[in-house]
Amino acid sequence: MKEAPSGEQILAGLNHALVIVDSTHSVVRVNPAGEALFGTSAKHLIGRQIDHILQFSDARLNKALIETDISLTARNVMASSDDRKLGIVDFDVHPLASDIEWRLISLSLMPQDGPILENENSDPSNLAIRAPDILSHEIKNPLAAIKGAAQLLDRQIDENQKPLTQMITAEVERVVNLLNRMQTLSSNQPAQTTAVNIHTLIDRARRSIEAATGQAVKIQDKFDPSLPDALIDSDAMMQVLTNLFANAVDATKHLPNPEIRVVTRYSFGAALSAQGEKQAIRLPIQIMVCDNGPGVPAELEREIFSPFVSTKKEGQGLGLALVKKLMRDMNGRIRYDRENQDEMSRFTLFLPVAPKN
Repeated sequence: MKEAPSGEQILAGLNHALVIVDSTHSVVRVNPAGEALFGTSAKHLIGRQIDHILQFSDARLNKALIETDISLTARNVMASSDDRKLGIVDFDVHPLASDIEWRLISLSLMPQDGPILENENSDPSNLAIRAPDILSHEIKNPLAAIKGAAQLLDRQIDENQKPLTQMITAEVERVVNLLNRMQTLSSNQPAQTTAVNIHTLIDRARRSIEAATGQAVKIQDKFDPSLPDALIDSDAMMQVLTNLFANAVDATKHLPNPEIRVVTRYSFGAALSAQGEKQAIRLPIQIMVCDNGPGVPAELEREIFSPFVSTKKEGQGLGLALVKKLMRDMNGRIRYDRENQDEMSRFTLFLPVAPKN
């Protein structure tokens, strides 16, 4: 007979966040879903007062966090953490039956919200960016000329220079594929997803940005080497990553000590309910792109993924709207927040795992 899962395995496998606090209202335990919800590790949560890391718009719920003998359940309430909105949650707090000095707090994001994601209240018609209004077919003509010139040069240059022409050809092909994709953004056709090593794509995106800027881009990385393949569309994900990297480079280019960081990790907690699917799709693969630039103004944070919303004077506000659409096409999600408030801006990508053959 197969051995029953341990309590630790059960706790780690739960979709909703669980936080255990002691009689002093200090956090003593957080499950992986809780780490995903709060956007930080258990190490940074344990020892902190629960009312310092979790707040509600209803004062009665905030009071319940520090009442040692109260049992309370609330549905569809807005939760925040360190002035960052977590989303609409179902909330439950009650003392443990075995020891009333310990309390169990449960937080479950509404299924349609999935993990802590971008603004979902936009009109769906706004999300389907009408490419014909933005791009014309003439764009493909100079791209074809660039590709032809690169292929011609490839026959004439030394072997050690050929990687540059090959990169030009590959990037032109990717942009053409992107243009084709944008011309059908108003449709709801699913992405062509396959199993992909996300770290390989991150490296490609980094090199692409270096080639575009003509200089080495100092992007610190902290990768989880055990991360499984993601179920994504490679071309779409390249566009997502290059867009986020380019934004980070632009946000930090005038700083004396620019800092850009990309982090990958596996988290058990994130999931979403996809249309037409009976079971929620888990999104355990996370990619975080962070920079120490000025970030998004507070008044624009909730709309940053909407078309024609931009923090740049000459920006058209299409980049992040396209990123959001591409992520949703791959059954992924994206969110924006500030890491530790005023320190770094952070875009977090949530991706599904490729099934094992």
